[in-house]
Parts: sequence; C-alpha cells; structure tokens
Amino acid sequence: MEKRRKRRSAEDVEKSIWEAATTLIQKDGFSCLTATGIMQEAEIEPVQFYRRYKDLDAFIDEYVKKFDYWFSDVIKVADLGKNGQEYYENILCNLFNSLWDNKIMQELLRWEIATDNEISHRTAQLRELHTLPLCKKFANLFSDSDTDIVAISALIVGGVYYMTLHDRLSEFSGINLGKEPDKERILKAIKHLSSLLFHDQSKSSVVSIAIAMKRDSVSSEKISEYTGIPLQIVEEL
Repeated sequence: MEKRRKRRSAEDVEKSIWEAATTLIQKDGFSCLTATGIMQEAEIEPVQFYRRYKDLDAFIDEYVKKFDYWFSDVIKVADLGKNGQEYYENILCNLFNSLWDNKIMQELLRWEIATDNEISHRTAQLRELHTLPLCKKFANLFSDSDTDIVAISALIVGGVYYMTLHDRLSEFSGINLGKEPDKERILKAIKHLSSLLFHDQSKSSVVSIAIAMKRDSVSSEKISEYTGIPLQIVEEL
C-alpha cells in the first residue's frame, strides 16, 4: 500500500515549488525546466501546481520577478560616500562578485540570451531601466571629457557577464574564475581601468579650467603654476 504524503500547508507547498525550481535551475538552467519536473522535485500533485500557476511560463514570470532589481541592489551596496572613482570601482567589483555568487542570476542571463519571449524582454529591459540613472550620473561627470564613460562601462559590464557565463566551459585568455587568484586579477583589472578613466577625466577637467583662465586673461605662468600644466602646453592652448 502506497504511503500517503503528509498534508502540507499552502505556504509549505508554495515554498516547496520555489525550492524545487531553484534546485532544477541550478542544475540544468531555465531551458530544461518543466512543470512536471518541478512537481516531481517538490513532491506535489499537478492540481497543487496549476491551482497557483496557469502554466510553466506563468510560474517563470513570477520566479524571475525577484531578480528584476538585481542590478539596482548591486548599486545600492556601493559606498555612496566615496569619491567618483571609488564609487565606480565599487559598483563594477560588486557586480562581478554578486554575479559570480548568484548562480540563478547566471542561468537567467543565459536564458535571456537564448530565449525571445515577453518574459525575457521584460527582465532585460527592467535591468536596463535600473542602469539608466547610473549612466546619466557618470555621463554628467565626464561631460567635459572625450571619454565615453557609458560605452566603456557597457564593454566592461558585458565582459564581466561573458567571462562569468563562459567560465564553466573553459578558461578565457588563460583566466579561470574558479581560482581565487584569477578572480583577484579581474577585480584588480577593474580598479586599474577605473583609475585610467578617472585620471583622464581629471586631466581633461584641469585643461578645461586652464582654457577658461586663459580666456579671462590670466597669465600663462600663473595658469601653469595653479594647474600644474607645463608652461609650453599652456601657451599652446
């Protein structure tokens, strides 16, 4: 005689469905997820699943909503009290560390790339909306510079995404993110790139100040003294 399953509360059933889905997604990704697989893993009857969700797509839509604010949460962790360069470094380093530790988010990104439907469009677009205020902030900071900080940041973030998602296949340029020294190399590289970007921005700001001082008929010698720009370069501005 088959042993009857212990009766569970509605909250317990819901929890078991989400835990089952998480286990399956971590193992095989979103693309292999099925309603039947969730039911079997959660040890529930079909009626218990379909009473809550119309179909698998409806469940996935609810499941991925918890990740809609992932990038926004990454930004919030960064220290707002630091200067522009350190804040920028913190965001990118937090992004890398958070994505590496969040296997479900990795699978969601893989699924978004491979899937073209309303849910994948919504999750990708919402993440983009959360980045826009940040893009504007740094674009304004670099407004007097030739550095396209938004485009450069897109390349860095895209590189972080790709290297993290690619890691389970093979090394990339000899870097294995499964090794702590190689993860540290990436973090160090992010900080180095940030330093270069903000150094160029700083130089550009100083040059702008020098040009404005020259317009106001401040002597080249004084401009050189105040800004640190060599006199010969000041005279050529």
